[in-house]
Amino acid sequence: MKIIGVTGPSGCGKGFLSAELAKLGYIHADADAIYHDLLQSSAPMREELVRAFGAEIERDCVIDRKVLGSKVFGAKNRRKLEKLNMITHKYVCREYVKRILQLKAEDAKGLIIDAPLLLEARLHTLCDLTVAVLCDEETRVQRITARDGIDREAALLRIRSQKPIAFYANRCDYAFWNDSADAVKETAAHIEQLLWEENHH
Repeated sequence: MKIIGVTGPSGCGKGFLSAELAKLGYIHADADAIYHDLLQSSAPMREELVRAFGAEIERDCVIDRKVLGSKVFGAKNRRKLEKLNMITHKYVCREYVKRILQLKAEDAKGLIIDAPLLLEARLHTLCDLTVAVLCDEETRVQRITARDGIDREAALLRIRSQKPIAFYANRCDYAFWNDSADAVKETAAHIEQLLWEENHH
């Protein structure tokens, strides 16, 4: 079974590439979706977050993501974001390990770990190939505002709280500039070819 790590800054189109890879038979596991599920299903994670960020982030045993986001992304330094990541990484990583073991038992073709913090959470250590999905800032702003229903200023605040493009490009096995739907399809096919060639060497 092959494990592909897909990462990159917010709004670059990790989901587009992951969807194309899924068409080739890989199981798509989105770290953001896992994190959102855990905000509801994991009482230990919720308790840690409430201790760190205050009781007002929780309503009816569910974390209010907007309230939590305003505390983290509105902060003047990166410490609150780092604290959030330190708490949540371990729960997300455990969930991925569970899924990998399950898929191996089912003899699946492979798994896509779609994670903005693939490198920081050390999830790349589980991968056969890591891919950085990158694009220009203006495209990212447009995608984030449309996807998350936030204004331009909030989108820029989020973008500037993240690592620069070079961080991902220099640390992944494969860097992909996402500027068209055709490029996404070609890249998915190329990644499949790289993994297949590696298997037959």
